[in-house]
Amino acid sequence: MKDDKIIEMLFERNEEGLREVEREYRGFCNTVASNILSMREDREECINDMLLALWNSIPPEKPDCLKSYIARIIRNLALKKSRDSYVWKRSANSLNIGDEFLECIPDTQDLCEQFEAARAGKIINDFLETLPENECDVFVLHYYYGEELLAIAEDMGYTEGKVKSMLFRIRKKLTEKLTKEGIIV
Repeated sequence: MKDDKIIEMLFERNEEGLREVEREYRGFCNTVASNILSMREDREECINDMLLALWNSIPPEKPDCLKSYIARIIRNLALKKSRDSYVWKRSANSLNIGDEFLECIPDTQDLCEQFEAARAGKIINDFLETLPENECDVFVLHYYYGEELLAIAEDMGYTEGKVKSMLFRIRKKLTEKLTKEGIIV
């Protein structure tokens, strides 16, 4: 089923749209989550949370590219799950408290930090648009989807060394761009 039809179904609050998302994108979501999370149960939880987040965000959101929209949601959920898991495991005096309590704790990121993060995100997106398509693909596959260098090299027909070299040069250019724009790197 085409993404436009799925988005239309979600706008109509038709639950069949969620089933289509799961059918079309479950494997993709599992791949993105597995690049961040090792436990199958955590990946499954992220996929279920992604479906809920998708249901809650469409409408009002109307993404241009459903796959990218889903990728952003699943990636962010997996990163949060990984971070939370790490924090709880390393904390010597952690308590087993429910999610209800965690919702009461305010976000520690202040408004200035949120603004700077959004500004940096825009600069990075603009920078990526200036790159040749193959360099942008390598950057996004590694840093956004969490793909291993060897897998990227095989997919794109490059050597692993070439992928490392490309990423090094891209990072260097990106650092220069961010510094020029006043973003502390």
